[in-house]
Amino acid sequence: MPVYPTHPWSPTQKISFRFFFAFFILYTFPFPLTIVPYLSYWYSLLWQQIVPWVGAHFLHLPPITIFTNGSGDTTYDYLLLLSYITLALLIAIIWSLLDRRRKSYHIAYHWLRVLVRYYVAGMMFLYGIIKIFHLQMPAPYLSQLVQPFGDKSPMGLAWSYVGYSTTFSAFTGWSEVIAGAFLLFRRTTLLGAVLCSFVAVNIVAINFCFDVPVKLFSSMLLLMSIFLMAPDVQRLLNVFLLNKPAEPRAYYSYLPKRWMRITAIVIKVLYIAYIIIPQVENGINGQKRYGDKRPLPPLYGIYNTELLVRNNDTIPPLTTDTTRWRQLIIQFEKRATVKLMNDTIKPYNLVVDTTLKTATVFSNTDTLHKVVLNYKADSVYLTLSNDSLYYRFKKYDHRNFRLISRGFRWVNEYPYNR
Repeated sequence: MPVYPTHPWSPTQKISFRFFFAFFILYTFPFPLTIVPYLSYWYSLLWQQIVPWVGAHFLHLPPITIFTNGSGDTTYDYLLLLSYITLALLIAIIWSLLDRRRKSYHIAYHWLRVLVRYYVAGMMFLYGIIKIFHLQMPAPYLSQLVQPFGDKSPMGLAWSYVGYSTTFSAFTGWSEVIAGAFLLFRRTTLLGAVLCSFVAVNIVAINFCFDVPVKLFSSMLLLMSIFLMAPDVQRLLNVFLLNKPAEPRAYYSYLPKRWMRITAIVIKVLYIAYIIIPQVENGINGQKRYGDKRPLPPLYGIYNTELLVRNNDTIPPLTTDTTRWRQLIIQFEKRATVKLMNDTIKPYNLVVDTTLKTATVFSNTDTLHKVVLNYKADSVYLTLSNDSLYYRFKKYDHRNFRLISRGFRWVNEYPYNR
C-alpha cells in the first residue's frame, strides 16, 4: 500500500482546502478533545464574548443576551456561524499568502477527513440512539391529545408525527446509527457519506418545513456529508448516471509504522465505546425516568369536570368563566395541566399524598399560595374538595381517542383518513 499520494493540487483545490480546514476546525472544536474538563465551556464562553461584540460594533444589532439553548437558530448562532466563516476566510487568505509554494496538502486533508468522519458519526449516533429509545420525539402526551389541532405549532406537529409510532421513531434512529457506523471505517466512508446525506436531507427538510430550530446544525451535517463524498463524485456519476466503469479508490497508509496502526485501532475502539455506551445507558435510564417505561403518577389520566361547588354555590360551566376548570390532566409526577373554560392552558404543580389522600396544588409563579385538597378516586370518578371547594371529575379513557385506538391494520377496504 503506497504511503500517501504526491500529485500536485490546483490553486483552487489548495485555497478550498485551506478554507474548509479552518472552518471545520473552528466549527467542531473542541472535538475530539471534549473529554478534557471545562474545555467546551471555556471555548463557548470565549465566543459568547466575541459574537455580541461583533454584532454590536459591525452589524449594529441590539445587545445579544440569548445564547444557544434548546434552539440552535438564535441570533447568536447565526452570528457565530458568520464569525466562523469570516475567520476561516481570513485564515485561508493569510495561509495562501504565506504558504503559496506548497504543492499539496494530502496528509492534512486525510486527517481533516478523519475529523469530519468521526464528528458526523458521533452526531448520528447521538441523535439516532435517542430516537431508537423513543425519547427525542415521544408519543403524544395526554395534554396534546386534547389540544385543538389548529393550536399545534409546526414543530409540535412534526414531533407528534414521528413520536406517534415507536417503530417509525426507531426506524429513523437506526437509519442515523447505521449511516454513522459506516463513517467509522475508511473503506465504507463513501457508503456512510451517501447514507448520511440522505438522512441529513430529510432532517434538513423537516427542520425548514416545520420550523424546527436546528436548521443551522442539520445543514452543517449535510455539508460535512457532502464534503466527505466530494472526492468520489465522479465515480458515483459513472455508476449511477453515465453507465461507465468506476475505477477503484486508492487507499494510502498514513500510519507507516505498526505501533501507529495499533494505536489508531485502540483509539477507534475507545471512541466507539465512548459515544455508544453512555448514550445507550442514558437511553435505558431515560425510558425509565421519563420515557415509555416511566412509572405513571398517582391519578394519571384526563378528567372532565362534571360539577363545581364553591362556597356552597354550584358554578355553571360558562365559557366566560376564566377560573372554572374544564379539564384536569395529570401525566407527569408532581405536574398537572388545567384547561379552563375559555380553553386557556395553565400548568400547575401537583403533589399527591396517597397515604393521606391529599393533593396539594400550586402554581409555578406563586409557590407560597398552596391549596390542599382531599381526593377520592376510582376507575370512573375523581373528587377534589376542601372546606370551600368541591370538584367532581369524570375520567376519560385516553385509549378512546381515534389516534390511539385505530392501530395498524393489514387490510383496509377503504382509506381511513380522518
